[in-house]
Amino acid sequence: MGKPEGQVEDYLIKRCEEHNFLCYKFVSPGRNGVPDRIVIGRGHTVFIELKAPNGTPSAQQILNAKRMTAAGADVRFCFSKEAIDEFFEEALTWKNRKKKTFEPPI
Repeated sequence: MGKPEGQVEDYLIKRCEEHNFLCYKFVSPGRNGVPDRIVIGRGHTVFIELKAPNGTPSAQQILNAKRMTAAGADVRFCFSKEAIDEFFEEALTWKNRKKKTFEPPI
């Protein structure tokens, strides 16, 4: 991606791959202002809104982040590659939670 926000997003994806975290694009049809990415690693799930270094979250993005946080979600805003590095400094200290096994509903 050539735009500054895209460069930040590409960097997040790269860092997730380096540390074996999952990084999914988050899309919620019919709902504007949801975070861009869902990052999953070490038993934690984090929603991340990405912005260009001089970007500003919209009022809807802030409102949704507040609602999600109030419901128990971990929501972050990252405006730069440095912010992503700071996120990973924290994330890499998380202790692995006990892994659950998936049982198909058959």
